[in-house]
Amino acid sequence: MGDTYDVIVVGAGVNGLTTGAYLARAGLKVAVMERRNECGAFALTEDLFGGENPTDTHAAVCFLPMSPVWGDLDLDRYGFDLLLGKSGAAAVWPDGKNYIYYYDLARQARELERLSPKDAQTTLAMRQKLLPDAMELLWLFFRPPSAEGAERLFDLGRYVGIESSEFRHMTGLELLEHLFDEEHVRLLWLAAADIGLFGDVAMEGEGAVAVMLSSLLATGTPRGGMHTLTHALVRCFRSYGGTLWLNAPVDHVELAGEGEVGGHTVVLSDEAPYPIHELHASRAVVFNVAPPVVHGMLDSEALRHRDPALLAKMESWSSEGHCAFISHFLIDGLPEWGSREWNPDVDISPFILRPYDSWAHAHESQERYHEDDTMHVLGDIAEIYNQTGQDRSRMSREGHCTLSVEIEYPVALKEYGGFSAWDNKELIDQVHWAHADMMERLAPGFRSQIVNSCYFTPLDNWRRNASAVYGHEIGGDNSGPQWYEGRMPPRSAVPGIYFSQGIWPASLTHLGNGYVAACAVAEDLGVRDQEWWRSVPMERFLERYVAHVRTN
Repeated sequence: MGDTYDVIVVGAGVNGLTTGAYLARAGLKVAVMERRNECGAFALTEDLFGGENPTDTHAAVCFLPMSPVWGDLDLDRYGFDLLLGKSGAAAVWPDGKNYIYYYDLARQARELERLSPKDAQTTLAMRQKLLPDAMELLWLFFRPPSAEGAERLFDLGRYVGIESSEFRHMTGLELLEHLFDEEHVRLLWLAAADIGLFGDVAMEGEGAVAVMLSSLLATGTPRGGMHTLTHALVRCFRSYGGTLWLNAPVDHVELAGEGEVGGHTVVLSDEAPYPIHELHASRAVVFNVAPPVVHGMLDSEALRHRDPALLAKMESWSSEGHCAFISHFLIDGLPEWGSREWNPDVDISPFILRPYDSWAHAHESQERYHEDDTMHVLGDIAEIYNQTGQDRSRMSREGHCTLSVEIEYPVALKEYGGFSAWDNKELIDQVHWAHADMMERLAPGFRSQIVNSCYFTPLDNWRRNASAVYGHEIGGDNSGPQWYEGRMPPRSAVPGIYFSQGIWPASLTHLGNGYVAACAVAEDLGVRDQEWWRSVPMERFLERYVAHVRTN
């Protein structure tokens, strides 16, 4: 372990590892620094209950099928194994209906017809217009934002017959009311968009964009847990000569003098157990930590002179829009979904969306949510992770498995004393058991199946990952002033300073922000033109899916 590298990446989350792996494979000498004793803080798989029940403790939905990273880095060679069944997700209602997001679009269309033949035709017409441009649109997830990109996003309305001038002023709810008649159809579209990956569905413009982009999502289930993605990235990075520093908290970064290209110094904190505490990045430093954390690592006065816009963005950066509360339940057997008579394939769907109960419920909940009324939206909408339905290796010998419920809540808790109230056990127990009540409505008998349970509040998430300010898992709000062009830039005005966190796209397991940062650094350092760096979105997934269909 030397003290000089071409590139130093600060933060070994899955996207920091992605940036490091690309640049190491491109021939650069790269180090990735991580303050914890393990990588991928939000992509961990842990045995929470001590019974050989692997649980993805945060990121549980793998969006890698839509990513070029899977192919470029050939992650299968390094232990990544994505399971492919009939579907990647489902939506479930307490009224006994469900909807399965089959990989087979024809079968998906037949399921939609069961809910509404008219709305199924609307969806089919939209897809016929959109599919020829699908690859171009998918690339929007893997390129930095631009004025041209923003125009392209607002032009998404043309696929459903809406002019850009009107589309840019529509919320997601207004768009769905315009497109569809049947409540379940509106709600399943809203549930996919309301995960919050592409903006706030209730905001003008970005809400309509979020609904349209959600139609391009593709998910899968890593065999054995999400940590296998982290491990594959580490193996890949190290196989190309990358150096991984664990237990290496960075105290600050000293910027090289003006006019110098690169030459920044990464200084470890005094608690780092290494004889070397100053590392030199001869060409670039990439920050894979949240903007407020970067702000504390850089000299504000130097930035005020050299990149005042960047300093202003970091100083005003918000991470309080919403954050995840995750309940983990150890249950006896698999959940008995109340909608399985409608379609029993819900049993094998690893990712379950709990949509709103009705369109009126959606409007009421959205209004309360935007009033920061956390305790009145408990269990209204959720992501439910039931990976054991597809990956039976996650079930213990006793027949126990873990089901997790993740809900994004407003985090201010102003009427309860502020953010610190996430340590109020009486309050947070109420949130946790509201999640169990929600599951009881969707899978009658669920409460009697519970063997044990635990939870992670937004405050817990912040404690587990110091970069997740206020517990924010994607590096800060990604709506309003921080939507699309309002995100952090992948490259700054200071030569050799780059970002892979807080940028577009939001930090997810599609590894898009790690890819965008790697492209920016490689282009500037003249190493982007690589024969292996040629994969396109969905390419590896389609190869795997075709092979899966042929053999099954």
